[in-house]
Amino acid sequence: MNYHWKDIFRQSAPLLSIMALIGIMGGQVLHSIEDTLIIFPVFLVILPVMNGLGGNIGAILGARISSGFHSGYIKPELLDREMRENMFLTLIMGAVTYTALALGVAASSGLVDLGVLALNLIFIIVGAGVIITLSTIVLAVLVSLISYKKRLDPDNIVIPVTTTLADFISILALFLMVWVVIL
Repeated sequence: MNYHWKDIFRQSAPLLSIMALIGIMGGQVLHSIEDTLIIFPVFLVILPVMNGLGGNIGAILGARISSGFHSGYIKPELLDREMRENMFLTLIMGAVTYTALALGVAASSGLVDLGVLALNLIFIIVGAGVIITLSTIVLAVLVSLISYKKRLDPDNIVIPVTTTLADFISILALFLMVWVVIL
């Protein structure tokens, strides 16, 4: 793998441009649900946390898998035992993390009127968290496999793609769950 700045730029610049466009699309989705955000401002507080968690969970898995491929610890195939174990542990990590977030937000709803019942908040956050975690697992694995097979530096590809798409998926997942549970 070559670490010359021209190669890094060649791999990163087009991808970062595409990721910026996806970020703009996420902003447009937020704008389209502005009325819901005004009615339930608690989701303005929760969304950045969920974005961060989703991106971090995906980045951790993507980094582990990419490192595993390059060190030979994980075979670049979906049926590899180490790959499946990493995916499963990531799912557990996501479930625990989003459940802790949900319980913390629900507990704080007793202190401040958040405009949403605590039980509804738990269902929304945990449901969205499961969607986000499953999606980022799929993304991290696919992007890691593609970057490895195309001999691209995973540092330039895996984390930017996974975190940006996790942000976009977080917006969609949260408001899907709001729509299912509340609206």
